[in-house]
Amino acid sequence: MAIESIGPSALANLRPGAAKEVEGTGFAGELSKFLEGVNKDQVEAATKIKELAVDGKGSIHDTMVAVSNAEGSFRLLMEMRNRMIDGVNRLLQSPN
Repeated sequence: MAIESIGPSALANLRPGAAKEVEGTGFAGELSKFLEGVNKDQVEAATKIKELAVDGKGSIHDTMVAVSNAEGSFRLLMEMRNRMIDGVNRLLQSPN
């Protein structure tokens, strides 16, 4: 007797649209959304810098706000990464 895992494909057979509800939930989904947000901030800052420096459009204030947002989100990402690595290292070093 084989036991199959219950995942998005199994839920899709139960009712229409159920697989989309499951997809992107949980820790991995939230982390993916956060990474997309950090990337968006980085791209926006780079675009504002290019517009100001190369094209001569936009304002220095808007550019600095975009750069500050990108820096803050990147610092938060690095702190999350460091804490996850620390957690994994602690699990690997535990005597159990």
